[in-house]
Amino acid sequence: MSLYTQLQQAKSEEDVKDAYIKALGLKAYTKGLIDIQSKEIWFEAKDTGKTSTYAMFTQLLHYVQVALDKGEEIPPFLAVIDTEKAALMKTADVLVFLKKKTIKWGKSASQYTQEALDEVSTHIGTHFVSFRIATHEDEFISTVKAAIKSGDIIRTQITPDNLKQVFDKWVAMVGREINGINEEDYALLFFADIMHDGKVSTHDNLPAELLHKNDAPVFTLGGKVYELGNKEGYRQFWAIYHKPPKAEYRNYLLERRDSLIPLDERSFKGAYYTPLHVVDKAYDKLTETLGKNWQKDYIVWDMCCGVGNLEVKHSNPRNIYMSTLDEADVDVMKATKTCVAATRFQYDYLNDDITDDGKIDYSLTNKVPETLRKAIAEGKKILVLINPPYAEAMNRENTA
Repeated sequence: MSLYTQLQQAKSEEDVKDAYIKALGLKAYTKGLIDIQSKEIWFEAKDTGKTSTYAMFTQLLHYVQVALDKGEEIPPFLAVIDTEKAALMKTADVLVFLKKKTIKWGKSASQYTQEALDEVSTHIGTHFVSFRIATHEDEFISTVKAAIKSGDIIRTQITPDNLKQVFDKWVAMVGREINGINEEDYALLFFADIMHDGKVSTHDNLPAELLHKNDAPVFTLGGKVYELGNKEGYRQFWAIYHKPPKAEYRNYLLERRDSLIPLDERSFKGAYYTPLHVVDKAYDKLTETLGKNWQKDYIVWDMCCGVGNLEVKHSNPRNIYMSTLDEADVDVMKATKTCVAATRFQYDYLNDDITDDGKIDYSLTNKVPETLRKAIAEGKKILVLINPPYAEAMNRENTA
């Protein structure tokens, strides 16, 4: 049974404590005035989600202050927990603050003053890592366990294995707070955000860009600036995850942009990623059919190339023309340096350059490169290498 499921069934504060103790695998601990106390971490617990994280930390820090005044040992970490949320903080981040002894605490930890709440909230706002248990249970558990083991709060890496999960959480916590952005553009802003170390982007030419305005994150896309309506979700998200991803993952993650496009838009555009094992099989069949020199002898045109997976195995990229419905795919290929020597361009091969009587006239849009138009006119050997959306819109699958 998951921690979240147990918490929804909790009927008392003791049930909440026991659920967290079990989920975290705590062994040496005591329960008392400090709800859960171990040598590594102290917990303040509540049996509902109604008390704010700041208020719970204010109560817990009251106990820390008392222990400091008595010269007692303080654990390296502090946590607050309830049925809906949890948060973790390094004790070192508040010790200097507490040693000033400027806070008027109140008669007891639970009877904190508004002044104490305000002063604590102002100080700890950038120091704690918070988790919504319904969606971040695994991250919370792994972060606490890693903290106890390593002595530090280690943020979760973004990898190919958790990309979709991280993206969905980014949308919920960050994307929906961006004013005026369309849902189909979430993926572009997501990559602009994760491929940034706080100072510079890891890639040039990404379709969207992360900037900072008045010490707050803002995004640019298509010449427009998009601001966050609420910055708390952004702070919480990046308190959990580490950015940018490791260098070995970055290009691969960008190449999977199609997997993050909303399903209905993906169905319309036919934006489906071609797995590399399918590419290998296709190239084997082409060699078998056209001969071992086909990559040298044929000009290749992929009319719906996406982010270029079907061409990454090609040994002669100067012979390749790659077009795609979505201009952002071209930007991603440039950013990831996919098939750099190939000619990459935006083109809607089902609608562009079609005359009223159904003929093809490349001069209508002039999108098709002149060299490709000349090759077509001269009757050169051209291979259309394509993974188009053959299936029905409600049931599309990869077809090579």
